[in-house]
Amino acid sequence: MHKFSPTTDKFAGRAAILAGASFVAGGVMEIVHSQRQADHQVVGVAGYLTLSFFIVALLSIAPSFIALARRARSGVGTKAAWAAAAGTTILGLTSITSIVNGHDLALFNVLAPLTNGAWLVGSIILAVSLKRARRVPAAVAIGLPLAWVATIPLATAGGGVLAGAYYLTIGYLMASEAIERAGRTAAQPRTA
Repeated sequence: MHKFSPTTDKFAGRAAILAGASFVAGGVMEIVHSQRQADHQVVGVAGYLTLSFFIVALLSIAPSFIALARRARSGVGTKAAWAAAAGTTILGLTSITSIVNGHDLALFNVLAPLTNGAWLVGSIILAVSLKRARRVPAAVAIGLPLAWVATIPLATAGGGVLAGAYYLTIGYLMASEAIERAGRTAAQPRTA
């Protein structure tokens, strides 16, 4: 019997696929119905949908950080993965208040920079640790902080589509248990 816990590759992969699809949907919503002028308000059905997709994506990517941490080179990489996972989870849960109230509360303005910082710094440290360990493809490691850039600074330009493509890819690799094989295949020298 296969143990199925929140940190198994299959579970993390499926969650990352859900996150990827949510990021893509939110990114498309931003492209079609831009929320740039909304400031801290949730405007119309498009605003609620975009924010809902964002929340689902944030909560769904947390297991992928934990699953990737098992491949990290050091304990620092593992702690960074937990920080990134906590950052996305808390940011996602905090964003629920914006849906309920139709705007960001003062609490959100305090927590958002902290959670985004944990997510970004955790992603960078985990990416460095994964790159050094060489157990996953370099694109998986490098993509972690780039996915944050696509999700947060590029959000109103539809950056969620890029982040979604990344999470769909690593989700597929994790769910099919190919993420580590792909890394080892790339690192092995050819023999004659």
